[in-house]
Amino acid sequence: MQELLDELSRELGRGVSVDDVAGRVVAHSAQTDEVDPARVRAILTRRVPADVAAWQELHGVGTATGPVLVPANAELGFHERVGYPLRHQGVLVGYLWVLGGPPGADLAGRLPALAAQVPAGERSPVRVVVALEPRAVRTVAVGEPLPSLPGHVGVSDPHPPERAGEAYRQALAAAELARLDPALPDRVGFAELGAYRLLLGAAPEEVLAGLSEVQLRTLETYLDAGCDVRATAGRLHLHRTSLYYRLGRIAELTGRDLADGRVRLELHLALKMARLARRTWGSDASRPTDVPR
Repeated sequence: MQELLDELSRELGRGVSVDDVAGRVVAHSAQTDEVDPARVRAILTRRVPADVAAWQELHGVGTATGPVLVPANAELGFHERVGYPLRHQGVLVGYLWVLGGPPGADLAGRLPALAAQVPAGERSPVRVVVALEPRAVRTVAVGEPLPSLPGHVGVSDPHPPERAGEAYRQALAAAELARLDPALPDRVGFAELGAYRLLLGAAPEEVLAGLSEVQLRTLETYLDAGCDVRATAGRLHLHRTSLYYRLGRIAELTGRDLADGRVRLELHLALKMARLARRTWGSDASRPTDVPR
């Protein structure tokens, strides 16, 4: 691998490197005159920083079938570069990175030899931790202690290492919301964001999982009634004791305290989003011809 990269670097006159799909730096050329701060961070830690991975993913690296030009990002210390997916026996195993714009040479013939030498590597899930003041990004394996960082800090859900970019976006959102919403603690996990998780794209099924149709109807009626037990029991034609039992089971199954206003908001929003997803006229293909656009 090293010889292949050094030879390619000499021919192109640029720095080149290979990362595996988990974001670990497999090898890099000896030529260092063009290495940017983002690549230096990756080389020193042997892992692509989560914020850099997110920038690369934003420009389609994760779904690319051919070369992808990723523009510069001064905030990340990231210079323009081209990424080439590396596939071995049809499986994506990593990426070849060439600093600078598209090279004049066709590198397709070089990729199979490089891909064959990318090790399988460790695939343990990771969490990303982001602090805002001062800005810091850390990636830690699940099960390892989280770093102690000052200020407002966000922690992602566990992700496969190849999705560190998505984990970074979760952690950054959590840190920013910790700063913006005084109801949240200074250090907050993405899983603790309540309704914000849904507004950021989480599926309502994640919140409502395990509830039966009867329990969903009971919960929605209770929340629609402003959590008035008497009104809810009347609408459902239930004795209050039966309603309390159902609400207790719902709390157990969801792991949430129904007396918490933020929990109520999260559950209510999830229920309405689930209803919204069942719309039948949501696409042009199903739109009646007499409905104005």
